[in-house]
Amino acid sequence: MTDTLPNTPLMIDMLGGAVGLLTPPATDPLAYGKKLTDGGLSAVNLTMALYARDIKPVLVEFFDYQNLFADAPHRLLHVKTTADILEARASGRLGVIQGVQGLHFIEDQTPYIQILATLGLRVAALTYNEATQFGAGCLDPIDTGLTLMGRRAVRELNRCNILIDVSHAGERTSLEIAEMSEVPVAATHSNAKAVTPSGRNLTDEQIRAFAKTGGVIGISPYSPFCGTDARPTLDDVLRHFRYVADLVGPEHVAIGTDYFPHSKIKWENGTRRMYPEMVGPYVFETLYAEGLADHRDLPNLPAALEAAGFSAAEVEGICGLNALRVLKAAWGA
Repeated sequence: MTDTLPNTPLMIDMLGGAVGLLTPPATDPLAYGKKLTDGGLSAVNLTMALYARDIKPVLVEFFDYQNLFADAPHRLLHVKTTADILEARASGRLGVIQGVQGLHFIEDQTPYIQILATLGLRVAALTYNEATQFGAGCLDPIDTGLTLMGRRAVRELNRCNILIDVSHAGERTSLEIAEMSEVPVAATHSNAKAVTPSGRNLTDEQIRAFAKTGGVIGISPYSPFCGTDARPTLDDVLRHFRYVADLVGPEHVAIGTDYFPHSKIKWENGTRRMYPEMVGPYVFETLYAEGLADHRDLPNLPAALEAAGFSAAEVEGICGLNALRVLKAAWGA
């Protein structure tokens, strides 16, 4: 099967939510990920066990994934290398990259990183919004940088060929990760603080530091990252693409939608209640920018980027080739 048109750019979502996004329509119960491939995606980084406090639910989710890949091999491909992403594109399947937004669940056991890599973990953040044993989260009022255990974790992630995601790390912590990492890092789903002053967005210093490693910043249409008071539009999202490209070059820009399979009750009584300083005035109905509200809108993005002044080659880079370069550098041959 080949759903993706051959003349469309390779498209990689550096942070596209959780496994619930793969849920098939009731009329085709094995069509996992159809909405995403219909949106032009060849690969997506999916977050595993977001609020896990120990390793048990993470291992259960690896079990679920293993069975998912076995049951729907015609729709999904487990991505372990960048060659797998290209194979997914060639075959019209969705390449699934397994990632975590925070390694708090490994407690003090950094040897678990090697075990998780063997199971298929390919992207990992050291923190979420709060501090962990490794360093500060982006919403913490005090950031003292990487801890000793955090430095140990950076070394292990590099050694085990797992891309380090600095999206949720505190500013000082993220800068120290970038300085210490021997391979590129990625802010898989973060925008520019100079455009939208969210606590989850990146300062110019962070953007420059991540680009200096060879990494990328995945621009997100998540309303709190690209709006102020009103629901943002596609043009508001494009301003972040343009700002980061002008600051460090379009080769350091990628896509990181942060599309999650939320429900109104779950999100408004979870994320919105826990992090009001980040979410601001947004509710479930205005959670993403108009015109880029979910994966079904992604086919409109390449033309919108060209209309915003990016060349065809730059659009190809932003949609997927920049991410592919960084993943290859982090994952090795």
